[in-house]
Amino acid sequence: MMKSVVQLVRTFMNRHSVLTVSLALVAAGSAFAQAGRGRGAAAGAPAATGAARTSGDSIGPYDKQIVDPAAAERGRHFYASECVDCHGPTARGQDNKGPNLVRSLVVMHDRTGSELGPFLKKGHPMQSKAASASLTDAQIADLSHFLKQRIDDALKRQPMGDNINVITGDAAAGKAYFESAKCGTCHAVTAGGQNSLFGISTRYPDPVNLQQAMLFPGGGGRGGRGGRGAPVGPAAITPGTVTLTVTPPGGQPVTGAIVLFDDFDVQIRDAAGKLHAWSRTPTLKVVKNDPLVAHHELLDRITDKNVHDLVVYLETVK
Repeated sequence: MMKSVVQLVRTFMNRHSVLTVSLALVAAGSAFAQAGRGRGAAAGAPAATGAARTSGDSIGPYDKQIVDPAAAERGRHFYASECVDCHGPTARGQDNKGPNLVRSLVVMHDRTGSELGPFLKKGHPMQSKAASASLTDAQIADLSHFLKQRIDDALKRQPMGDNINVITGDAAAGKAYFESAKCGTCHAVTAGGQNSLFGISTRYPDPVNLQQAMLFPGGGGRGGRGGRGAPVGPAAITPGTVTLTVTPPGGQPVTGAIVLFDDFDVQIRDAAGKLHAWSRTPTLKVVKNDPLVAHHELLDRITDKNVHDLVVYLETVK
């Protein structure tokens, strides 16, 4: 091909003007480029993949997945029901729970479920405890569109701090559960009542924080045995403080905040700040007083749907 181009130029140099030669060179160059592309294709050069962009969006790879807003909205509801507890309200993960999905290679390489599908079909924990292998292709595709939407927001430098709306429950069902679980035994829903929940959504405007406060009041999960190093001085015993009542053989019961409580020793600090310590024996009576025991026991039986229904109901208590 190169030889024929040179011969063509020499012929024109001998017979035509400089302008004509210039035009011939342009034509020859175009022909050479076309021939080069043809040889590349014949040699197995990869062709461009993906649909041509018509939205003017030039961010990301050429074959990037174009987000379907309707599918992303369905994926948002699925994410709120099955993923938000571990991966967080912005899909950026949570410490010691779930990784950042916005930076996940699986999600970045995914094209409408091409990577997410096989990953989830292998089995992955979900909030409802259902098997992820049972997810349909449509559900996986919707989730893919939602996660791609979050990635697009990050690439476009749009705010990623806005929490997704996790209010996906039913207020009537939440009220029914509130009553059936006898939550009203400890909590009033009117202003001025005992442990009133009235206006709780103003105290926790973020529904994610409201959900956490409902499941883990006091911010401590299921509670524990206490720890070492409680401050010296009067114990700050609040309505939510877990206390121990210890009755030694032949002695009077003593109640105080936990300083140390394990299989061998018990230490508590009473309201006056005095430290009491015993070695655990069969004759030492120890009673744990947990004001939040009902919340802790609830974790063993409440379902994901109950949680979302309750959050929506509590949003209406105002």
